[in-house]
Amino acid sequence: MRRLCESMLVEGSIAMAAFPPLAVANAVLDEAKLQGKSLTIMQLLKLVYIAHGWALALIGDPLTSEEPEAWQHGPVYPSIYREFRRFGSEPILAGASSPFGGTYNAPLSDQQRSVIRSVVQAYGHLHAFALSRITHETDTPWSKVYQSGKGTSEKIPNAIIAEHYKKLAHERGATS
Repeated sequence: MRRLCESMLVEGSIAMAAFPPLAVANAVLDEAKLQGKSLTIMQLLKLVYIAHGWALALIGDPLTSEEPEAWQHGPVYPSIYREFRRFGSEPILAGASSPFGGTYNAPLSDQQRSVIRSVVQAYGHLHAFALSRITHETDTPWSKVYQSGKGTSEKIPNAIIAEHYKKLAHERGATS
């Protein structure tokens, strides 16, 4: 992630498009496949969230067009959950399909694609529960919103996600 952080820090960049969570999920699944990894729904949910966080911190723009919600097992994009819950704890075998036919695709920028590639490489090998623990750490955006169940299903604002991942980038020596 350090190399990604260093290469992504740019000043005065142009705002990039954010995409529906299902399109980002498909991009993460495609990247995982390229890296020889299979993902469960819980891994996918966490990787989309983590990629979104790093995009906010390093590019300055959201990757997803929706904010995640604080659920019991961490940040969740409800649309991703609904689409892939049929796989249970088994690996996801196919990407999200559009109700109009075809699949959800995101015309990602090179920077966005680089974030996804790096996130899958850095975190994609971790078990779903390890990813969940990462998102449950003290002072994470999820912990601030969820508050022992008081904030169940509340949106996790991009502002606190960005703040958290910028702090991580700084701690890892990847800030300008």
